Amino acid sequence: MKKEETIIKGFKGYDKDLKCRGFQYEIGKEYETKEKPVRCTSNGFHFCENPLDIFNYYAPANSVFTIVEGSGDVSRDDEDTKVAVSKIKIGAEISLHSLIESGVKFIFEKAKLVKSKTNEKERRQASNSGNSGAASNSGNSGAASNSGDRGAASNSGNSGAASNSGYRGAASNSGNSGAASTTGSYSTAETSIENSFACALGYKSKAKGALNSWLVLTEWEEDKIGDRLIKSVKSVKVDGEKILPGKWYQLKDGKPTIVE
Repeated sequence: MKKEETIIKGFKGYDKDLKCRGFQYEIGKEYETKEKPVRCTSNGFHFCENPLDIFNYYAPANSVFTIVEGSGDVSRDDEDTKVAVSKIKIGAEISLHSLIESGVKFIFEKAKLVKSKTNEKERRQASNSGNSGAASNSGNSGAASNSGDRGAASNSGNSGAASNSGYRGAASNSGNSGAASTTGSYSTAETSIENSFACALGYKSKAKGALNSWLVLTEWEEDKIGDRLIKSVKSVKVDGEKILPGKWYQLKDGKPTIVE
């Protein structure tokens, strides 16, 4: 019996003409090379399993991104989730917004341990839309959401979420496998427990986490007419060496940087 090939799903970046390393790709096409990938630096077709790692190679504003499937000979990078394969199938184009959402989901799935089963009584939600208000959740698999300026969203339940979209707001998580996410300008996201993540997507937002948690950081820039564009997005693990626990981080020039 012929052994089935392992399929690796991921995401790939290109220039605006759908070229990567000078090679022309087409959506819906499949490609194969007889040259075996070597340490993910030469030969083969390259992509990333974590969507956010693509931004190490292609800037968000001037690039095209697609879903891909890789197989055949495989070589993996030691620094991030970059993969080189001898066979690749180019899937549908994906928007920058969807790519970032997929990246957050990837980190969450990687960080969480085992999501426990909960009954409906444990699934609670709290929301706030008033300025300087607060939303708090303590139920398992629940959610706390804030959209008011200078507001706060807090979660302490397992597998829960705290989300903030207000200006200078805050999102905080202390529950196992939970998430704190902010999209507001000058806002903060923090998590105080391992195997969870803090996601700072807003303009000049910042994030901090406990040891063995994950941070998702976003860097923005302004164009000539003052519009804000995403410059870079990066996910990092709070390993206690390169990224320290309990410290606020922003993404500056593509690098996680400690800030006040």
